[in-house]
Amino acid sequence: MRRLIIVATLLALPCAAAAQSVEEQIAEAVLAAPEPLRADATVIVRGDDGAPNVIRQGANEIVCEADGPAPGFAVECYHHSFQDVMDWMRRRMAEGARSFTELFIGGGPDAEVSVGAMQYALVGPTREEAELHISINLPHATGASTGLPTAERLEGPWLMWAGTSAAHVMFGEIPPGIPAEYPGK
Repeated sequence: MRRLIIVATLLALPCAAAAQSVEEQIAEAVLAAPEPLRADATVIVRGDDGAPNVIRQGANEIVCEADGPAPGFAVECYHHSFQDVMDWMRRRMAEGARSFTELFIGGGPDAEVSVGAMQYALVGPTREEAELHISINLPHATGASTGLPTAERLEGPWLMWAGTSAAHVMFGEIPPGIPAEYPGK
């Protein structure tokens, strides 16, 4: 498995789109992205099989996933280089993976994500209570190679899953349901 990053909201994101208009889905999906990137982001919803369905083709490098019927509120925007990883994870969830760790039973995806690629996830019990989680992909980075702490911090950046293909800079705490130790190989 090569460069892989996983962000906390993957299990919280739905496999099917909620009963909303396309315009409402787009407006909510882009909330996770920085304001200057929202208007030109591609927006997708997921089918029951985890496959992506484009509801708006964008003109920049960002892909946003709409919220769906799963409990709570979860939208995510990421650099397009994450698409193969996200598709793999959504398929595994549609096949019955019940936890983040279960996604990796039998191995992970063989996908490359651009070094420095961003992920933005807005997750919470409701839209109003959702918190923004931001990560930057730095595969195989370590505390020594970056000068970042490798222990979770509530304020400031830190390196999660240091030394693995899924190493990434996190801002804030680990979202619920995500293991502190990398579950892949």
